[in-house]
Amino acid sequence: MLKMLRGISLLLLTPLPVLCAITLALTPIYHANAQTKTTYEKNDIDFAPIEEGKPDVTGLWFHIEQGQTALANAEFGRLRNIYPSWKPSADLQAALAQINQPRNKQTETSSGKLSTLSKQTTEPVATPLEVFASKSPRERKITNQEFDALLTIAERTDDVNSLLLMGWTAIERGQLTVAQSQFNRVQTLAKSEIAKRSARQGIETILTLETEQAISQGNMEKLVNLLAENKENGVVLSLIETEAWNSFNDKGYQRAYEFFALAKNLEGQYLSLNAQNKSVQANALACAISTENFLRRCADGLAQQQLLLYEDKKYKGSIRAAQRLSNIRRLTEGELSLLGWAAAKNGSVAIATEAFEKVLALNPNDKAVADELVRLNSQNTLKLRQLSAKFSIVNTSRQAQINNNAWPRKQFLLSYNNADKRAINAQTKDAFSVVSGMTTRSRSGQAGLGNFDVLTSYVGVGDIYKEWQWQVTLDYKQFYTGQAPPNVWLGDNLVGSSFAPVSNNITGFEDKGIRAEVSYQGVGFNVYANAEYGMFDQPVNTALTGQVSATWFLPDVTLAATVFRYPKGDSMLSQTGSFNARNENAWGYVLEDGVRGLAAYQIAPNWSAAGTIQISALHGDLVEDNKALMLRGDLSYDIGAKIGSSVADIIDYWRIGPFASYSGYDNNSSGFTYGNGGYFSPNYFVSIGLYSELLTLEALEWQFKLSNALAISRLEQAADSRFPLLNFPDEGSDASPEFTLPYSKDTGLSGNFLAEAQYRISPEWIIAAYLGKAFAVEYQAFEAGIQVRWRGGKGNGVTSDELMLSSPKLKGFAL
Repeated sequence: MLKMLRGISLLLLTPLPVLCAITLALTPIYHANAQTKTTYEKNDIDFAPIEEGKPDVTGLWFHIEQGQTALANAEFGRLRNIYPSWKPSADLQAALAQINQPRNKQTETSSGKLSTLSKQTTEPVATPLEVFASKSPRERKITNQEFDALLTIAERTDDVNSLLLMGWTAIERGQLTVAQSQFNRVQTLAKSEIAKRSARQGIETILTLETEQAISQGNMEKLVNLLAENKENGVVLSLIETEAWNSFNDKGYQRAYEFFALAKNLEGQYLSLNAQNKSVQANALACAISTENFLRRCADGLAQQQLLLYEDKKYKGSIRAAQRLSNIRRLTEGELSLLGWAAAKNGSVAIATEAFEKVLALNPNDKAVADELVRLNSQNTLKLRQLSAKFSIVNTSRQAQINNNAWPRKQFLLSYNNADKRAINAQTKDAFSVVSGMTTRSRSGQAGLGNFDVLTSYVGVGDIYKEWQWQVTLDYKQFYTGQAPPNVWLGDNLVGSSFAPVSNNITGFEDKGIRAEVSYQGVGFNVYANAEYGMFDQPVNTALTGQVSATWFLPDVTLAATVFRYPKGDSMLSQTGSFNARNENAWGYVLEDGVRGLAAYQIAPNWSAAGTIQISALHGDLVEDNKALMLRGDLSYDIGAKIGSSVADIIDYWRIGPFASYSGYDNNSSGFTYGNGGYFSPNYFVSIGLYSELLTLEALEWQFKLSNALAISRLEQAADSRFPLLNFPDEGSDASPEFTLPYSKDTGLSGNFLAEAQYRISPEWIIAAYLGKAFAVEYQAFEAGIQVRWRGGKGNGVTSDELMLSSPKLKGFAL
């Protein structure tokens, strides 16, 4: 009982500021626990936890300054028990020693109570708050009613220590709103830094508890508000980041990402996205940050993205990734090469060329890159020359690739100029040459005027000037059509039973002419042109004729076009003109102006399809104008590689396949009367059949070519006017049989056979020849030719571009 009274008297004598010291002694313990929860090994925390050995001695100093010896000694003992390794400072030890010096009668006893010597002093009565403050935390289990009563007293007195006591008690009771109001009031009223600090710690503790509660509940909205309301206070941010790292360590990467995003922790976001294999999002995040670390990560991500997109055949995306990467750092050789290949496959020639140039600058011996550079720029002669001058391997690759492409295209001049060994060994191309030969063609048709024989002899010279191959030739031609039989229309009369003198009815003709031709073979294209003037002494004035032709060799398509003007060569009338029976005005000599086009497409290995079109207009002296359309489609398969090796070793190709052709004229001008040209001009002529073409190997001493076709043909010739440009009113209507060409319509077999050959007699001499036979409905023809060539220099083989019928003038295209 005596001890209880002494305790009560001590509590009553204890000043209220002691409550502040008690509060401060309790506060760091609670706060230390809160801070421990926010510590993460990889993060800097805004406030560090109180370490062992460094206790809070604020309360101890308070007791010393107030002269409360017993309370000071009790607090000192408590701190020594909690922190056994603590070494008090010299100042603190000196202050404790002084306060424990013996005093007079008013000295406190060791228990902190006044001795009996001072009983005559008046003892104050302890308030309820002082009594509550003297209790331990376990003894403060009071009812809500008691707590509200104490709270009312504290708020009424506005005593800082009382408000602090009730604030911390409210925290212990979970009444955070009440605690917040107490600490806010303390911050307003307190003048002591110790009290203000305790209030701040209380507020931070409340904030910690609210944040932890929102985290545990996953209440992101609440956390967003807490962050916004406490921008300058690092407690909320630290707790969120701690939870993010804890989730990351527990492999809860999506949860970690959400908290990292809330805390705006870019490092954590990047790591969380990568851990979820969300490399695209991770890379996008890295590339949006300009720090060195993230730029490095961005570059690594873009490099990986470039490769993956290329492997997925997403070439545009791969190119964009490489270009973005190049804005961060210089591309490596591998990355440049990958960029080049992606651009090449995407058809971006400029980007691919630039990338491959940089690759060769780093690795001058990369043959694959050099080959691709040549392929990409095959149509850009200027760029290829620049690349060849800059990189020797490009020059080597260019030559090899040009030759590999030119040889099967029969561009032997290009191969020779490009130093291809096969072309050089076969024959010299750039030496002066002389050529001489003879050709004959015989057309069999209607007796007399329907027959037509042509015999041509020629001699020419040629050479090469700056890669242009030229030749000038003099021709001597003999035409013969035979004597017209009786009762055949010629001019404006029927031929009588006794044919008129030959001088008035020309059946043969001889004349001279001159022609020149030039050709050029470039990388991927050919150009050819010729001009001809002859014959000089025709019945109708002669005209300059010729053609211009070009061919383009694309990767899978060959395109060719020709513009031409030539005499219609079906009869002497159409090719030279003639006089009528009374030796009046000459008529005939039909010129044909037109365009011709070809497209050939490789649809599969050894398979190709081709289409040809020709549109022309015909006109002549005293001859009705006419128009013509010709179409042909072919499908071919090369069986050369499928036959026995003993034969295949000497075959260049052997193509077979079906074809279909059509030709048609607006008017039937096949008669030999005024207004007609004497040429075969059915309203339509259709053929469907099969053809075959075989060529032996190039660059051997000998070579031959065989071509043949067999088809079913159908034609129709309309009963057009015999005198389309004349009026014979006394003879009746043009519909009369005697003034109308006979109508005909027929179906039958048609075909042709053609053989060409050439042989090298010696290093300078070559002999060549051809032989052909053709037949069709109401038509037959025979042709043959022989030629001798001399060219300076040496050679041991022949090439098919110099077969007699391979001339672009005769083929119609610069092939």
